[in-house]
Amino acid sequence: GEPMTSFKQEMMATPEPGPGEVLVLVMAAGVNYNGIWAGLGKPVSVLDVHKKEFHIAGSDASGVVWKLGPGVSRWKVGDEVVLHCNVTCGQCGACNGFDPMACEEQKIWGYETPYGSFAQFTLVQAQQLLKKPKHLAWEVAASYGLVYFTAYRMLVDRARVRPGENVLIWGASGGLGIFAVQITKLLGATAVGIVSSPAKAALAKAAGCDHIIDRNELPGLAYHANETPEQAKARADATKKLGKMFWEAIGEKKGPDVVFEHVGQETFPASVFLANRMGR
Repeated sequence: GEPMTSFKQEMMATPEPGPGEVLVLVMAAGVNYNGIWAGLGKPVSVLDVHKKEFHIAGSDASGVVWKLGPGVSRWKVGDEVVLHCNVTCGQCGACNGFDPMACEEQKIWGYETPYGSFAQFTLVQAQQLLKKPKHLAWEVAASYGLVYFTAYRMLVDRARVRPGENVLIWGASGGLGIFAVQITKLLGATAVGIVSSPAKAALAKAAGCDHIIDRNELPGLAYHANETPEQAKARADATKKLGKMFWEAIGEKKGPDVVFEHVGQETFPASVFLANRMGR
């Protein structure tokens, strides 16, 4: 059900850290959309994923190292840390020399694992710990991990955004979008954000977005399965209109060099259609 009813406050046994694990006293926890998915049980039941009879959500946190499991030597009790959410096996080829995100047993902590950040204590792998920046408050330090690391991977690691390029950012005022705007600007590129309200436009602008497109001016833009011919035509018209709005924003007739695509089915057809030649 809805998270406000499906989540309950309960007393739980404090977990013991095993080999390579750490118990962290949570000072602040960040909220992500996968907590809503967990509460709703959609698109999958998290209980079916990790086979436990309980689920503690939360994939972002800042806190204090409370207890070390066997073999953990890099950290000590009392260290102030930020947690990232990529759980890995540490033994496959991807973990050793390629990319831990491609781990054969990769999971998202707090969604595909039973112990997340919405608790006094959370259980994590030692490799999930990062040193907390001293100048950040606990709440701020807990807010950015999942979305910032994702946006960084998308724009810096995968898309390799370069100075002077134009980047179209869906949901420019959301968790991912806000960081996408800032990273785009740091890389010397132009950020064109899509938002759905004046308040969201102001937020994206405050983060440095160069141009704003209001999605409310594009009725029928979203793709839906089993759409009618009329809906398909409305979507095509809205997509072309979006392309013209993008041209007007950047001042030339060319599509985005990079589309920051994270919504999925509803926006992906437009993203592919709009992307410039050799776009990413």
